[in-house]
Amino acid sequence: MYIAYQFMRDRKRDTLTVWYRKFIFSALATAVTFGLFSFLFIPHLEPFGQMFAVAVVLGMSFGAITSLHIDYRLSLLYISIIVIPAIVTLFMYSHSTIFYIVPLLLILYFMAQLILITTMHNQRIQIDNLEKDQNVLHNLFKESPLSMFSFNKNLELTDSNKQFDLLFGHNSRSLVGMNLKDLPDSRAVNVMAQSLEDGSQRYEGPYISIKGSEFWIDAKISPYTDSHEEVIGAIAIIEDKTKERDAIAELEHISVHDTLTELFNRRGFENYMKELIQKEKHSTYYSLLFYLDLNQFKGINDSLGHKVGDEVLLSVAHRLQYTMQDECSISRLGGDEFIIVIPHFTRNKDEAQNHAKIFGRQIKMIFNDPFIIDDLHLHIQSSIGIIIIEPEYSNIEEIIRHADITMYQAKKTNDHLSYYDEALDEKQKDLFVLQHDLAYAAENGQLDMFFQPIVRMYDDELLSAEALIRWEHPEKGMMNPSEFIPLAIKAGLLSNITWWIIDRVCKVIRSWKDTGAWDLNYVSININAQQLIEQNFAKEFLKMLQKNGIETSDIMIEITERSLIDSFDSTQNVINELRYQGIKCAIDDFGIGYSSLSYLKKLSFNTLKIDKAFIQDIIGNPDEVTMVKTILDIGRQFNYNIIIEGIEDIKQKEVLLALDDELSYQGFYFSKPVHADAFRKHFLVN
Repeated sequence: MYIAYQFMRDRKRDTLTVWYRKFIFSALATAVTFGLFSFLFIPHLEPFGQMFAVAVVLGMSFGAITSLHIDYRLSLLYISIIVIPAIVTLFMYSHSTIFYIVPLLLILYFMAQLILITTMHNQRIQIDNLEKDQNVLHNLFKESPLSMFSFNKNLELTDSNKQFDLLFGHNSRSLVGMNLKDLPDSRAVNVMAQSLEDGSQRYEGPYISIKGSEFWIDAKISPYTDSHEEVIGAIAIIEDKTKERDAIAELEHISVHDTLTELFNRRGFENYMKELIQKEKHSTYYSLLFYLDLNQFKGINDSLGHKVGDEVLLSVAHRLQYTMQDECSISRLGGDEFIIVIPHFTRNKDEAQNHAKIFGRQIKMIFNDPFIIDDLHLHIQSSIGIIIIEPEYSNIEEIIRHADITMYQAKKTNDHLSYYDEALDEKQKDLFVLQHDLAYAAENGQLDMFFQPIVRMYDDELLSAEALIRWEHPEKGMMNPSEFIPLAIKAGLLSNITWWIIDRVCKVIRSWKDTGAWDLNYVSININAQQLIEQNFAKEFLKMLQKNGIETSDIMIEITERSLIDSFDSTQNVINELRYQGIKCAIDDFGIGYSSLSYLKKLSFNTLKIDKAFIQDIIGNPDEVTMVKTILDIGRQFNYNIIIEGIEDIKQKEVLLALDDELSYQGFYFSKPVHADAFRKHFLVN
């Protein structure tokens, strides 16, 4: 008591460790004092006095259990110091046999106290451990980075942590005791109620909070039980997936939408078509599809830049969205290609065809007004392929293919509208097969070379010849270059065919020279300007001439005006190198291209070949005569040798001869193209 008094009076005088040591010393000193009491007084007392002394000892020892139980070691030592002397003394100085029972009972009491102290100590440890676990769980609950709350079996909220309050903007004190059934959004609550009956549950989906905020949550609910394994409540762990969900939704949107126009992209279109053909109405209804391509878009991009091009595409998208019905689907497949689908329009095929024409014209009309971009008035037209999708037809790839070939067919028509039919598809397949056959035409010996003489107008004296390739197709027969050269360009076969022509012409010239039959100024060959772009064309061309012993003056290269102008910047250096090496060059099909005068000045070629289109209607047509006369004047102005192509009768020749007797010509009137042997036999020196 004295030590306790000092501690209460001035506890800061020593540390807690020092005070505790003083307390232990004083407690043990007290125990020793009472232990000595048993040795000193019990032997001198009467039996009833001894019983009183034992009662005092028992009281002191019992008090030790309550006052010293926090330190079980001190309790054991304290009670041992007090009780053991009393037991020993009683055994030594008991006055009768019956009094031996007292020390035996005291021993039992002592053992019981030891057990009690040990038990209390173990219970204390368990309680401490439980408190630690409870503190850990409590701290985990309160400080968890995840939102957590608990509720009882009546769905009344019993507790929540900081993250829960932060997430939903709640005040946990105001929510405790609230029944979850009173929440405005019951979707998650239903799952929580189910967890109390069926065990752990999970809810992932939308949730609207008390304050009206929208979330996408992932809630895991686990029930907990009492000591009797009875469910008494549950704990819910909530993850806010709103940002993640929004990000996924945005990625999904980007994956199926065009970033520029926000229309469906190719993937979005394909997904839309999959949904369309799976709907029940598709089994009986016709749908309409319009494949749209902008005709002048490449020129806008090339001349005005992609920024202006993008603005044009946006304007087209806006006009389409404004014009077409709400149920229509509009997609941009890429570049300047758009697809419009009118789903499940009608069950009647005739009605579908009639309205397809109406909608096609309606789409064309959106291009009547110019597109105003940066104060520029841009006039653009479109080509539209129209597909009527049959009920139950489900091949999306074929639908796209049909639309594609129909759109390209539309580019060739006057009104730029085309409707798909099977004949068009068959034609496309035939062209594909033809491309395939063309790849092996030279290898299979199907290519042939013909020569057409070029003569002087006034006396038909032979001057030169033009080499003309033909393709003897095993099924379609003899085919002219106009029929298969565009296919060769499209299929990437032009280079192989061109080098075959050059090689064959060189060999023919060589054979004519070797037999002494050569009596020409040159042989001309047609080369597309795209071929000149090929790497090292001039070098390889000259190497082939040298290999066959051909002079550069023996060959003239004819390049069509249109292909030349389209590729002028990239071919000019190659042409200049060829001309520097002595190769003659001619502009073929002059007059059907554009910007002709400026290029005539830039090119300064040797020869100008006027296209046969100007000759066909020259008889009795003063306007055509004037046109040809003007072209001839232009050619003379730039000192070109002029050759007229396609003269087929004497009347055409007479008209042209009256215009200029220094002209040269070629055509069926003088001779059709013939094989090399026939040409040598009829026109060359034997």
